[in-house]
Amino acid sequence: MLKKFLKRRAALLLILATVPLALAADQQRIKDVASQLMCICGCNQVLGVCNHINCPTSGGMMAEVEKELDSGKSDKAVLDHFVGKFGLSVLSAPPASGFNLTAWLMPFAALLAGAIAAVYFLRRFRARWVETAPKTVVDTAKYQRQIEEELQKYTPED
Repeated sequence: MLKKFLKRRAALLLILATVPLALAADQQRIKDVASQLMCICGCNQVLGVCNHINCPTSGGMMAEVEKELDSGKSDKAVLDHFVGKFGLSVLSAPPASGFNLTAWLMPFAALLAGAIAAVYFLRRFRARWVETAPKTVVDTAKYQRQIEEELQKYTPED
């Protein structure tokens, strides 16, 4: 009876010892979530790669990310927690909704506007260039004869 009790107790201890390890967020998931956040120390670096020497905030923020993930929250819930705590500036990329959508669309709009402007000005320049180009035909036969005469007089030196 005592052996049976000890076996059950050992099995229970083993289960209790491995549960926190099973619930612990893996390091890759922590890095993935941290790469979506900015360090708030003022270094303007992503939290996962903040190399600010003696950074006062990155260690605490990483620990908080790990704690939130260990408690079973989803990645989005952890991000929402940090947005609620620090504001939208803590996100490494603005959300693609509302006014922040302009941050995603403006580079493409500027590129398109620049391409249209470049084509417009190149066509205008080309039209002006064609208008101002001389309309006379140049007699190249005279120049060709001069070249042939010069070549006949030319003797290569060793």
